[in-house]
Amino acid sequence: MIENLRPLTQEQRQGARKKAREAVIRAIGPKPVREYFNQSTISKYPPSVTRLIFLLCLVLLLAAFTPSAIRLYVIGSHTFGQAVSSSAAQTAVGLATVLSAEVGQVVFSLALATLGTSRSARRLLMISMMIATAIALVGNVQISLPNHTNSPFAWLESIAPPLLVLSTAYVMKEQILETIEIRHANERAFQVALGEWQVATAMPEEYPTWMQFYANALQDALRKANARRKETLNQMTIEDWRLAVGHEMRADMWYQSTKPDSESSLSFSHAVEAITAGSNGNGNHPKVSVAAV
Repeated sequence: MIENLRPLTQEQRQGARKKAREAVIRAIGPKPVREYFNQSTISKYPPSVTRLIFLLCLVLLLAAFTPSAIRLYVIGSHTFGQAVSSSAAQTAVGLATVLSAEVGQVVFSLALATLGTSRSARRLLMISMMIATAIALVGNVQISLPNHTNSPFAWLESIAPPLLVLSTAYVMKEQILETIEIRHANERAFQVALGEWQVATAMPEEYPTWMQFYANALQDALRKANARRKETLNQMTIEDWRLAVGHEMRADMWYQSTKPDSESSLSFSHAVEAITAGSNGNGNHPKVSVAAV
């Protein structure tokens, strides 16, 4: 029955191989998209709870920062004014004192968690954070307690704000770092999936069921090439199709001798080239000559 089929040309076989590759890539699936991995790793707390905690921390940070910043501004500008009479300079130094103390606590706390990778770096950041905290504590105590040294609440009211700023910054830092870690885990999952997809689609002929896809593509090409031989196609059995497709798979190797005698056998180099050309199946075979052993 297959004798009545019109064989494929080299170009048609190449087209069938290309379609088989495309079919394998479609079977592997579409290219991973980063947005699909945004929920690959999630927090154990609902986002609404996390946002509420972060919002409350901002409110508390503002409440603790306000009295502490005012005192630090006053003590910083007043102390500097004893040596420099310029009002503009005193204002600048007052603001710098607030930033050095209150903002410094937050900055060094965050840097300690993200940049403190070595012992010397961690030691430096911890010392810097303690200096900023000391400025905040001493400045608040010096302004608040001259006339209320025997008042427990005065002590608490002067010491609590800078400490609350530090502790609130720590809570916010942990939330920010957790968000960054989740985002990093999602990105890592996306990169792994993308790498696997790229490897799989780069070599479709290594796919476990490649031969089935290639056989289907050759069968489709034979049907198309023999569209006018409808009677022959209708009478083709599965075994006939296997023989026809197998013949097309071996069609590019027609020049190889199948005789085992030494006079017609290929040389070692010729055999390697033939096997390589046959496995590539691209039709661009190197010109070779049969060498007698």
